[in-house]
Amino acid sequence: MSSIQLLENNIINKIAAGEVVERPASVVKELMENSIDAGASSITVEIAGGGIDLIKITDNGRGIPKAEVRTAFLRHATSKLRKIEDLDDILTLGFRGEALSSIAAVAQVEMITRTEDEETGTRIVINGGKVEKEEEAAANTGTAFTVKNIFCNTPARRKFLKKPATEGGYVSETVQRIALGHPEVAIRYINNGNTVIQTSGKNDLKSAVLYIFGRSMAKEMLDVKYSRSGFKVEGLIAKPEFSRGNRNYEYFFINGRYIKSAIVSEAVEEAYKGKLMTGKFPVFILDLTVPPNTVDVNVHPTKLEVRFSDESMVYDIIYDAVTKVLKEIDLIPSVTWDSEKKIKPEPVKQIKLDETDFIYDSKPIERQQGISLADSGYRPEKSPVSRAMDTLYPDGEEREIKILNDVLSENMEKARSEEKTKPEEKTKARKPFFYNYRIVGQIFATYWIVEQNNSMYLIDQHAAHERALYEEFTKQFKSSAPLSQRLLQPIAVNLTESEKVIVEDNMELLKSFGFEIEELGRGTYALRSVPYIFNSPGNISFFTDIIDALGDKNIKSIYDTKEDAIAMMSCKAAVKGNDRLSYSEAQALIQKILLLEDPFTCPHGRPTVIEMSRYELEKKFKRIQD
Repeated sequence: MSSIQLLENNIINKIAAGEVVERPASVVKELMENSIDAGASSITVEIAGGGIDLIKITDNGRGIPKAEVRTAFLRHATSKLRKIEDLDDILTLGFRGEALSSIAAVAQVEMITRTEDEETGTRIVINGGKVEKEEEAAANTGTAFTVKNIFCNTPARRKFLKKPATEGGYVSETVQRIALGHPEVAIRYINNGNTVIQTSGKNDLKSAVLYIFGRSMAKEMLDVKYSRSGFKVEGLIAKPEFSRGNRNYEYFFINGRYIKSAIVSEAVEEAYKGKLMTGKFPVFILDLTVPPNTVDVNVHPTKLEVRFSDESMVYDIIYDAVTKVLKEIDLIPSVTWDSEKKIKPEPVKQIKLDETDFIYDSKPIERQQGISLADSGYRPEKSPVSRAMDTLYPDGEEREIKILNDVLSENMEKARSEEKTKPEEKTKARKPFFYNYRIVGQIFATYWIVEQNNSMYLIDQHAAHERALYEEFTKQFKSSAPLSQRLLQPIAVNLTESEKVIVEDNMELLKSFGFEIEELGRGTYALRSVPYIFNSPGNISFFTDIIDALGDKNIKSIYDTKEDAIAMMSCKAAVKGNDRLSYSEAQALIQKILLLEDPFTCPHGRPTVIEMSRYELEKKFKRIQD
């Protein structure tokens, strides 16, 4: 049996380097963060061969004094920590003191640095962790770091690197993240001699988005500024129509440090819920400034993960910040007949429209005040509405009247009353998106054409009515406490230790949902009462689903667990495409959606209204030449 012995320093350094330096992108991240911590206002990043062959990073920061150059390459040598308490309030990007030693242990390194007070700079050359040369050198104020042949002395690590193009892609992602997290720093990124990114450093995040992602994305971004309880959220979120098919465009920073956080992603995605199509994800760039002692950044060597002292509060703050912005603007997508790609034109087909496909009135109805669905006599098909209402009102009493015949004046008065009771919420009132319109007609028995100012709007009658019903159902469901049904025979539920903790931590919430729970011991609980919702009592599966949801997300009401069912009900009950509506019915529907909290998409994320400008139409008729 081998005896226990201490490892040699060079082996220790290489092992430690493996935690910090995973690939060339790791080197770029650590060195750029050092530059920012050194007060640099300009950073140039240059790579060749995906960063495997060459990484060169130059900054105009404070530089390193001659006497401290060697010390900077020792493990755990840092200027950012002095005592253990400093870990509770880390504002710098780096603090472990491992980056330079780790990089120097696995590559050929040259650093030239000079402080403003020194007449000459210092050049140091390190090969595989061994100092080969240290001398005076001519240099500008700041630091120039050159890294060659990464993992040259650890071939086992080097063979696991991807091909240069792939590694270069990882470097590009790293530079993008840092540029978005620090728009106050001018960043130039050169890959194999080509300038890929160049930001201005004018502390304008939208400008950084323009430089990195282009004009089309920049113009879709909305400003976020929100503060509460010492937390501050700033940044940009994209309009729902600019969603993506993955989470690659979700950028979150804490005090300028890029972080991956399931809590934050969940909060933002929840704020967008119902505004995005299934399978789509929001685009956002958010920076959270936190009070001291509320976040632990010392979780992982890569510093990509953090722990919050109060995850629920962080969730609520992020959710409220995003929701506030989305509620203040009109989210009507603008459409065009022009395609970004040049497609070979197909022969124009002559289409003969049946006269019933288009309803036209030479005197379109102008906007009317105070009209309601009840006044118009508007009714969708009774059978699907009745089926939907059965789930909310089993006794059948006044089912359709409850949802479909609420007059607008009553809704408006309720909204005003709620606004008066919440003076602290200073959300900017959104101007109704239709305020001086006229209904032109209906096409294909599904879409209503509305004219306002210099734009034409198309309203999908099914999507619009579905959204109206969804909000009505939701209000009905939230306004009444869930009924609880006592079981004749209690149901025993066995829970794991982690599930037991969730139940104990959320016992009052579960009681408010309608559950009566008794602990029997050894992880076994008895369900004596369950909530009675949607015309049926909850079962064990519903209870365990709620436990799972409480472990993964922020659940505040039983409604949060039933949104999908309410959305399905709304879809089934809504008027369908090809259902003929009269002008008065269409007028009533438009007036209805003007009062909704989120009128621009159906619960499944499809748009209810789209806009085409007069300018786009006149381009098609060649009245305007591009």
